[in-house]
Amino acid sequence: MRRLALAVLLVSPGCAGPGSSRPQEVSVPRVVIEQEAPSRPARKAPAPAGDRSIDLQTALRLAGARNLDIEIVESRLAAQRAVTAEAFSKYLPDLRVGFSYLHHDGLRQDSAGQVGDKAMSSFGGGPGLELRLDPVEARFEHLRALQLEDAVEHQARRTRAEVVVHSAILYLELVRAAGLVAVAQEAVGRSQAQVKLQEGAAELQAELGVELARARAELARDQGMLLAGREALQAAGIKLATWLRLPPQVQLIPQAGDIEPLTLVPGETEVGDLLDSALAVSPDLAEMRALSRAAEEMESGAKWGPWIPEVFAAGTYGTYAGGPGSGGLYNGFGDRSDFSGGLTWTLKGLGLGDRAKVRQARAEALGARLRASRTREILSAEVVTGSIRSRSLLGRIDAARKGIEAAEETLELIQARFEAGDAIQLEVLEAIRAVAAARAALVDTIVTYNQTQHLLHYRVRGGAWGKTSR
Repeated sequence: MRRLALAVLLVSPGCAGPGSSRPQEVSVPRVVIEQEAPSRPARKAPAPAGDRSIDLQTALRLAGARNLDIEIVESRLAAQRAVTAEAFSKYLPDLRVGFSYLHHDGLRQDSAGQVGDKAMSSFGGGPGLELRLDPVEARFEHLRALQLEDAVEHQARRTRAEVVVHSAILYLELVRAAGLVAVAQEAVGRSQAQVKLQEGAAELQAELGVELARARAELARDQGMLLAGREALQAAGIKLATWLRLPPQVQLIPQAGDIEPLTLVPGETEVGDLLDSALAVSPDLAEMRALSRAAEEMESGAKWGPWIPEVFAAGTYGTYAGGPGSGGLYNGFGDRSDFSGGLTWTLKGLGLGDRAKVRQARAEALGARLRASRTREILSAEVVTGSIRSRSLLGRIDAARKGIEAAEETLELIQARFEAGDAIQLEVLEAIRAVAAARAALVDTIVTYNQTQHLLHYRVRGGAWGKTSR
């Protein structure tokens, strides 16, 4: 499924553009996908009919209800359960119902040992039970099938949890895009105010035309950032809608609300405790252990196979008739019952086949243990990285908030100096850009922190993530 993507998200840094962000409390408003005209007041277009507000819990519910990955792994689990049932059926005899007809011409030997040219015919019909039981194969193939079924169940548990966490990641990407659009809209509004201010001043003093051109250039830049942000918002909405199996033309908008850090794994939790929990509940490790046990059952079967005999038993009861030639078929007509049985020991390929099967089983068991070791190392690294990254991001959130305060204060001071004639317009534009960048950094850092928390919680809680996160 998407396991590599989850790991990449866990270790990848946030990506904030310099022209997008928000203040300490950042609300996610409904965004209208339309560019403002620079020369006239922005007019609001009606929201497209396909727009739909969505929150995190709704996204998680939709993902768990209709996801194709879940349906695929559940079909695989149903197939493996059928294999387990088929393996158990080897303990049971076969029931056969039918009839037989025999006609013979030419030489044959009678019960006294005389050979002669004698024609004969016979007919039989009725039910019969036949048991061909290899106790070793039946026993260990059934145990192996049970372990393989257990492995697929852990796959299903992992897939369900990964679907939920991936839905959370995609929803938070939508929140990130909406937050950056809101920051860009605010920057455009401030740039428009500067343009209007310079347009009025340029009418009085022609030499201020350069200031007006600079303000218009900054406005065009901010409008370009806004358009790029709206495109990213639509792309994030389409990606989430596709994942939730909604029509891609439905534009999803995150539910309005403040962007705040969401702590699922407390930062004070010791890394050792996180590792113990992750290793204990990991569905990946549980799957590897089940595959290793399945290979061990196969090895045991190969070892015991030559020493334990196969059992054959058959019994029939029915009607029988026969006689000389073709016309004597009904000369004797009555009931007949037969029973036969036996034991056989088998060396497959004079023992070479059994030895090869033992080596194969040992190699498979070793491979499963090695994969489990590699999975354990990767999981441990992801948990440690996620814990360190979460603590770092909390610190970066505090720094981003302080950065917004400083940028806002700087903007106010520069605007006051500009109004007093002690600062040039370029300083004001740079201060506006710094505020937007600081707010974009806060949005990006908070969303990245929340994504990291979801991923870390998934690793620590394993297949139970979908239940505990709610």
